[in-house]
Amino acid sequence: MKKVFALMAIAAMTLVACNKPNNEDDPGQEGGDEKEYVAPIKIDGNFDDWAGLKDVTTWKCAATAAKTDIKLAKIYADKYYVFVYAEFDLSSYESLVAPDGTHFDFHINGDNDTATGGWKGQWDQGEHNCIDLMCQGAIIDETGAFVDYAPGMYKYNAAPGTNEWAWEEQPASDFIIGKGNKKAYEFQITRELYPLGKLAKEFTMGIEILVNGWDATGALPNTEATETNPGGEADLGVVKYTK
Repeated sequence: MKKVFALMAIAAMTLVACNKPNNEDDPGQEGGDEKEYVAPIKIDGNFDDWAGLKDVTTWKCAATAAKTDIKLAKIYADKYYVFVYAEFDLSSYESLVAPDGTHFDFHINGDNDTATGGWKGQWDQGEHNCIDLMCQGAIIDETGAFVDYAPGMYKYNAAPGTNEWAWEEQPASDFIIGKGNKKAYEFQITRELYPLGKLAKEFTMGIEILVNGWDATGALPNTEATETNPGGEADLGVVKYTK
């Protein structure tokens, strides 16, 4: 009889172990009953698949802002990826000699904590700058060709809240990839490859485009210019999570 009870106890323990709790909001955990994940966007430079997405956040360029070369951005975030579509007006670049190419930057407050990070950039972040990571890569190379996006990654490396050009290079990875053309680019951010630990479910960020390497000519989010804000600087934009 004791042997029978022992076998029953082992079976019960096994059943409990096999039924692990499923946290649907944890990007690193898949539920056993979930359907196979299919990424809603394919990073191929063809933007048709954006038309079928719901719950997309849209940032539009304000007409009177100082840096207007990014006209529109769309962001869609789920538990595995964040997808970004950015539309440009690069007509002023056509006759420009650009020995350093044209770069696109992501400035990310990845822990969604305004008490960490720094660097003001093109945004009005209030009393405390909070960018943790800058991702910077070419979209137009020195020859004038549009190229796949493969940025370097740099952790803010000065006192929290400051505005120093102080960055610590992080190991290269495929955290962000992108493809596009002279009209627009699309990007994929892979949550689990965030180089500074865990990327928050919802976080904030800004994007900018830089001609001749380092002169920002477009930035989003932005807002209409005023006497007290002649550049039309806005706060970093919220990247909303969609299950």
